[in-house]
Amino acid sequence: MIRFFVVLLFGVVSGGCFAVNPNEDNVTCSGRSLDELYGVYVIHEVVKYGGGLTSESSAEERNGKKLLLEPELFEVRDVSIPDPLYEFTCYPSQREGEISANRWSSFYGYGLEREVIEVLHVYEEGDTSGEAFLNLEVLDGELWEMHDGWIYMMKPSRK
Repeated sequence: MIRFFVVLLFGVVSGGCFAVNPNEDNVTCSGRSLDELYGVYVIHEVVKYGGGLTSESSAEERNGKKLLLEPELFEVRDVSIPDPLYEFTCYPSQREGEISANRWSSFYGYGLEREVIEVLHVYEEGDTSGEAFLNLEVLDGELWEMHDGWIYMMKPSRK
């Protein structure tokens, strides 16, 4: 049983992962080019999915706020990351009864129609912790950020 779990975990972690170099014509695990994702995104919907300390009014105040995703700069809230590193990972869609170490939006009943869960991990260059600064789910051209019990759904800005 332990051997099965280790093999399954290794397959999930290693399958579909690749780092993104902004100087190359990279393609996401869904076949979308990273170039298609670059731009300004605006939060257009805020959805409560679980517990957290963020109040509804604080979460709703983020409606209309922007996120910048570019090869040389990533900006969200009051944080700017020069020369960010991006990594795409495809996670298999969780099936009923399966237990996953990751808690993507599908775990809470959102975005269930996906075959795979595509996640853009954003890293700060030089950060040695190995932890992404931010994880963004990519779904139908939108970016979803899960934070403190809320899903912030962002669509590309029309500028």
